Amino acid sequence: MGMTLRRLLAALANAVMLPAPASAHEQAVAFSELPLKPIGAEADCSVDGCRVEVAHRLAIHDAESTLMNVLGARADLYGDRDAQAKFEAYVADQFAMTDAETGTSIDLTLLGGEVERGYYWVYQEGVVPASVAEINLRQAVLMDAIPAQTNRVNIRHNGETRTLVFRGGTRAQAYRIR
Repeated sequence: MGMTLRRLLAALANAVMLPAPASAHEQAVAFSELPLKPIGAEADCSVDGCRVEVAHRLAIHDAESTLMNVLGARADLYGDRDAQAKFEAYVADQFAMTDAETGTSIDLTLLGGEVERGYYWVYQEGVVPASVAEINLRQAVLMDAIPAQTNRVNIRHNGETRTLVFRGGTRAQAYRIR
């Protein structure tokens, strides 16, 4: 029995000396989905243009931190409609599409946002004119509040997906439609 007690004490001593698990903050990564869908019967955007629906997914913690630190606003995205509207407008301002050839802005309408399982989703939609062969995208959301922020934009077009990755200092990136 003395030997069992010593083994038990030794096991407890070892357990106490083990390092505690590190608590980790979720990676500062935002995702945007951007499907390009031809308008009309043609399967080509060069005929009638493309409809674009953008969905941005941002971690609530990062979004609320940005609300407080950058916008100086109350940071309750779960229940404060004013805070939600401010954040949605901020996201819409940080995401831009332009015609790569002319630099003309492609207007996107802000549809709103919603909370879902720890994320805040912001939705936009617009039309890429048939005359546009290549678009430039800028995705700078949260980068002014979180230096290590990474934003991924998944463009779905013609059955393929291409991902553009934006980090602090990343300029606009191009995507060729046709």
